[in-house]
Amino acid sequence: MKLKDKPVLRLPRREFLKRGGMGVIGTFIAAGTLGTVSGIQRVSAENVMANMNSLKMGEFNPNYATQWSYRLAQALGHLKDNGIEEFEVILSDEYMPGLIGGSLDITHGDTSVFFGAGHASGLPVKMISLHRDKEWWIMGVRPGIESVEDLKGAKITGGQLEGRNTYVQKEILKKLGLDPNSDVEFVPMSGGSDGRLQALLAGTVDAASLFPRHRFGLEEAGGKFLFAEITNAPQEGFAAMGDWLEKNEDTARAFVHADTKARQWLFDPANKDEAYKIMIDLGYEIPPAFVELYQVELDQISPDGGFESAETMDNFVKELQGTGDLPEGLDWRKYVDMKYVWSAQDALGLPKRPPSL
Repeated sequence: MKLKDKPVLRLPRREFLKRGGMGVIGTFIAAGTLGTVSGIQRVSAENVMANMNSLKMGEFNPNYATQWSYRLAQALGHLKDNGIEEFEVILSDEYMPGLIGGSLDITHGDTSVFFGAGHASGLPVKMISLHRDKEWWIMGVRPGIESVEDLKGAKITGGQLEGRNTYVQKEILKKLGLDPNSDVEFVPMSGGSDGRLQALLAGTVDAASLFPRHRFGLEEAGGKFLFAEITNAPQEGFAAMGDWLEKNEDTARAFVHADTKARQWLFDPANKDEAYKIMIDLGYEIPPAFVELYQVELDQISPDGGFESAETMDNFVKELQGTGDLPEGLDWRKYVDMKYVWSAQDALGLPKRPPSL
């Protein structure tokens, strides 16, 4: 699933989320005070040409689905059509220091990292497009757990006790009619979701937070997904700095248009086979079982770079504040600029989403 010969991220994603959002203040201050974003440009994204012919982008995740849209934009020629001739992606968990320091032009990352970094530093971090605007809430259970009643007294893990995955598992229990504080025991676990799957198969825990890709292995061993539901969660996006945007607004608009156009192509089922072939030809390892998750992956990706509504983001931020991933009092609107997305949506004949902030 990762690009061959690329470095593997060593830092657990949610651990880095907090470090990236709140723990690199020295880097931010050293970068100096940055400017603000200029007004809306009245040029169609369809016709705009980037003022930079090369673009350096940071990426925090080697997963093919995380990089799918912009790799397709590159492979299908959409970036070149908008004037971006050279496109370099740098895989690193230091994407925020790179963005702040100017070694990266744009970066892909967690929404909460962008908001937390902007709030903590006072610098104009601006999210200019969403990648994933939905999230699968899944509770997998070991062999022998057949019903909700079987969960009473069970040991459940979401990884870190104060992390988002644990929060999601507690919310799932409420939906199932159980009290997460008295009907079950939550146990901490280090590592990622693959480790939680192994713990389920070994019987170390009775239920755990998993992802769609784990279904096959779990069911093969006699377990199952007791709960699986897609929810609104504008969790990942692309960001740039305010001073960079002031100087390179055409490039930002060109990138977002090319990326959004590639998503529209990707979401057409007629292009499924070619979409996977392009990624495999680029060196991504995608097992056949993952190809079967085509629609499951698309269900999480924003088709147009936007998200449902301002209320959706309000609710998502409140959840992250409840788990300590974002501080109370944060105003997320200071760190979002959807004019690039709205311009691309208009050029591609798509509805404006979100309608407003």
